[in-house]
Amino acid sequence: MLSRQALHRLVTKSRHVQLTSQRCSSSLVPVQLKISKTRALVDEKVQIQVSKLSDGQKITLQAYMTEGDKQFGACGQYIADQTGCVDTYKDVSYGGTFEGLEPMGLFWSMKTTPGVKQGRLIKGDVMSPYNVTIAVHDGFKEFDSLPWSDTSSSLASCHLERYYAAPGVQRFPLAENGLYGTLLTPPGDGPFPAIIHFFGLGGGILEFRAALLASHGFATLAVGYVGLPGLPRNELELDFNYFLKIFDWLAQHSKVDNKNIGGIGTCVGSGYLQFITSMRPAMKCIATVNTPGMLIGMEQIVEGELIQAGKFKFDRITKVNDQISFRNMYSANEEIPVCPSWQHGAKMLAIQGLDDQCVNPVLVEKFKEKIPPEFINNFTFIAYPGAGHLIEPPYAPRCGTSYNKIFKMNMLWGGSDKQHSQAQEDSWPKILQFFNQHLQK
Repeated sequence: MLSRQALHRLVTKSRHVQLTSQRCSSSLVPVQLKISKTRALVDEKVQIQVSKLSDGQKITLQAYMTEGDKQFGACGQYIADQTGCVDTYKDVSYGGTFEGLEPMGLFWSMKTTPGVKQGRLIKGDVMSPYNVTIAVHDGFKEFDSLPWSDTSSSLASCHLERYYAAPGVQRFPLAENGLYGTLLTPPGDGPFPAIIHFFGLGGGILEFRAALLASHGFATLAVGYVGLPGLPRNELELDFNYFLKIFDWLAQHSKVDNKNIGGIGTCVGSGYLQFITSMRPAMKCIATVNTPGMLIGMEQIVEGELIQAGKFKFDRITKVNDQISFRNMYSANEEIPVCPSWQHGAKMLAIQGLDDQCVNPVLVEKFKEKIPPEFINNFTFIAYPGAGHLIEPPYAPRCGTSYNKIFKMNMLWGGSDKQHSQAQEDSWPKILQFFNQHLQK
């Protein structure tokens, strides 16, 4: 039998890996575990196959990994066919953290393992991979009863690296002239079509989606605009000129094709993105995720124009099991200061989760009402029932709640696991296609 070290060498040397481990209880033939890729981008599917089982044998497939100070895991319960095989592309899970035919269920259904505090899975160092262990156990095992260590015994196991940044992607931190962010560029010298990238008011700089966009050929600037040294503490201190300055910085960068710039934003980050689009004709297209359709902050004059803004109405927040929902801050009969992102002819793809517990979907409807008829064909709206607020690249686990350090609240994001996962898997190719269509490479 191969040693654990020898098995690990096989994993890292082969794109297609087949491993044997302990004998299964009903046979002297070692169980074999095969994965289609040992290294993959996070938006790539990975096929998992188990063979040399008994006809009708029940097994549990397990996946787990550590990111930061938290361990995440998932499991699915399968029954071998008459040839003694299980294939995640063909076979259904009968239980565990997901059910049904879900080829990537072991990834999108991950949650913190027993004894670990609940939290959002976010890649900190985007230049390093997720190191995932895949293991096979005899019988149907429940999530709480599984071992969560590489030293634990199993019928077979192997390792998978999942990346946001493809080989050759480069990372350039930005901290100059009061501007903060991280530019991630595809391999090569460029110039590349570019994307300016915003998340919501969580503070800091999140780079994972920007790294994945760079892996698909776009120079992407992940913008920091609140909650860092040298930046405002909250939305009330924001100077909207900042967003125009950082766009101008991106447009002048040597790796950027300044005739092909777009943007992507989530939550209020979408509002700041729409503001840039209304002020900079060079912005060709934007994709938004659960946009409020307006700027959040203080009314102010920018480049000679009075810019109106909306405010958080904290007297309307609702508490659900010690978590805070912003969904009811605005109602259907209220006027909102819509940001006219249509006025220079930019194209817009708006992704919306109908179970978003942070941004009320009615705000998108209010925005649509304001679009002049001559521009309406530049807009595409896609709504997903059962999807929550944090619609991310595919196969990322749904985050239903997490702590926001700007508001100092446990935020409720909404969504159901399966429908949210389906929204992520469906929307991401549409986002990539949108940018490929409107930003020439």
